[in-house]
Amino acid sequence: MITYEDELKQEAREEGRKEGKIEITRNLIKLGASLDFIKKATGFSEKKVLEIKEKLEKE
Repeated sequence: MITYEDELKQEAREEGRKEGKIEITRNLIKLGASLDFIKKATGFSEKKVLEIKEKLEKE
């Protein structure tokens, strides 16, 4: 049986992984990696990669 505390821990782990993938995406964009390479490396959709790229360019 999964407790509420276990669910919260799982959500935190998943959020941490997502944040890590976003940081990797940002770094790959900065290095000039191709969109296809970034999609394959992170598993993100083209839309998500372009969204991250747009935010990075605004900084």
